[in-house]
Parts: sequence; C-alpha cells; structure tokens
Amino acid sequence: TMTDKQKRAGLERLLRKCPDVLTPVGAARWTHQSKNTIYELIKENALPAYNYRGGFLIAKEDLIEYMVAHTDDTDGRTFKSDLSPETEEDDD
Repeated sequence: TMTDKQKRAGLERLLRKCPDVLTPVGAARWTHQSKNTIYELIKENALPAYNYRGGFLIAKEDLIEYMVAHTDDTDGRTFKSDLSPETEEDDD
C-alpha cells in the first residue's frame, strides 16, 4: 500500500499544471468527478472552499489533502467519494 506521503507526491506530480485556485467545475475536471459531486463535498464540508462573489473557490492544496485522505488504500490510485450513491443521484 502507498503511504500518505507517496500519495501526496504522486498527486502533486499529476496536478503540477493545475492552477493554485480552482472553481468547482475546474476541480471536477482535474479529479474526473462530476461537478455535482464536488458541490456536494463542499456542502457537506468534506472539501474546504471559500465563498467568493456567489461562487466557490477551492485551493489546490485543499483538493490534494482531500484526495490523499480519500484515495483507495489498496493501490493509492482510486479516488473514492464519501457520498453514497443515493446522494449523487439526487443531484441529477
């Protein structure tokens, strides 16, 4: 299994061209998650975001922290969501 330090190093390498500040749509693109999933994570305070002029801004560092904590421990490369399938379906 990968350690958190190894996960962080891998994610930092993968996201090296990612802007330091992202919108939820940008975070969704970089993580290959739906924007609804990102908004739900923000709503549940699982992913820190700042409310700015009616929208949200996410720090790349916070996104990396979230991903380190929520990648599958078996290989460190599978992103898992805290959301249940029922929650994700409600947003469609």
